[in-house]
Amino acid sequence: MLAQLSRLRDRIHVPRETERTMVKNTGPAASKLGSWAVALLLALFAGQASAETPQNIHIKFVNVADSTQGLASFSQFPAINNRGAVAFVAMQSSTGQEVFKWDRRELKPIASTSGTNFTSFADDVVINAAGIVAFHANLNTGGRATGIFTSDGFATKTIVDSTVQGLSGLGFGSPSINAAGTVAFFAPRNGLRSSIIFTGDGGALTPVLDTLNSNFGAFGNVAINASGEIVFRGILKDRNEGIFLITPNRDEPSNGLPPGPASVIDVIDTISNPDFFGFGDPVINDAGVAADFAGVALGVEILSGDGHGITARTDPTNGFFAEFEHPSINNLGAVAVSVIEANGAQGIFVELTGGASPVAVLQTGDLLFGSTVTAVSVGRFAFNDHFRLAFKYELADGRSGIAVASLQIDHEGQGEKSEHEEDGEK
Repeated sequence: MLAQLSRLRDRIHVPRETERTMVKNTGPAASKLGSWAVALLLALFAGQASAETPQNIHIKFVNVADSTQGLASFSQFPAINNRGAVAFVAMQSSTGQEVFKWDRRELKPIASTSGTNFTSFADDVVINAAGIVAFHANLNTGGRATGIFTSDGFATKTIVDSTVQGLSGLGFGSPSINAAGTVAFFAPRNGLRSSIIFTGDGGALTPVLDTLNSNFGAFGNVAINASGEIVFRGILKDRNEGIFLITPNRDEPSNGLPPGPASVIDVIDTISNPDFFGFGDPVINDAGVAADFAGVALGVEILSGDGHGITARTDPTNGFFAEFEHPSINNLGAVAVSVIEANGAQGIFVELTGGASPVAVLQTGDLLFGSTVTAVSVGRFAFNDHFRLAFKYELADGRSGIAVASLQIDHEGQGEKSEHEEDGEK
């Protein structure tokens, strides 16, 4: 196998850095991007036949929006769907804060604090395969009113309004949306003594799990996949914590009775895994594989799992990473994450192997769009199945904005897809 990979490496041409296409090397504790390894891994993830030999590997950066367009205060955590549409929050100099959607042809606001009941937007937008954006907004309807809403750019739908549903406006969880348009989130009751995980699509909310009648004392943020499985951080009443999956009961109801309760599956907890602590906000792909970060004795670790075991996606023993933001996972099991390195640098890394071999996509000090990167970040829903990664950047020349990094591979006789071909991707 090593000999085969060595021959493959020798046949790959690695382009040097350009403004929009470059191959990156990581630090001493991580793998090198732009070598035979990533070419092979991308081919495997993309389901390419073994007869197709990778020839070139690129990271292509496309600018979505920046501060030269009258925009500022970009959200740290933009989201992307499989069609390449990007959602994010920014300040518009003439209209205030807005939720934007970019679909590679145009950039348009789909929600605004100007002329609406919205007073501000949280940095937790999400977008599904159909281009429906879910966002969390504070309201001007009195008290600490807040809510979660969806928009396709034409009509806005209310998923939850804290004043209408009698929920506390404090401590609302971030939304997640699946392909069917079902939104999942957690919210505290008034008085903050208990919380509920809900799903909703604009009609009545469905309570999925409640701290009042379960072993949980509190919930963290949730994520939902196409099958309706929900992953969440749960803090048990004995103060242990972990990452758990809610699997809907898909048995057919009988005699007019509703289906039974959902099942809760333990992915990882601090009871059976006492070396872990301090879990973050998890995500889940359509295969039911969850990803998150956790503290360990030697530092921090990115992991993935599905209730049958967990897999380390980084190696905390090398001391290269000091801190992680919550990771993003695509349906092929690849993981992307924001990091702070031990030397203080910020970076975006991806783990493509299903193991613990992260590679750098972009780091502070790198060149991007004609300047030097000073800050970068990605969020929980930033990495799609075509290896496109939405991120926020800041540059040394004062510009900031949102961009997409496309990890691309060329094969002999097969060039990069045209924009027309990409439009047909699901």
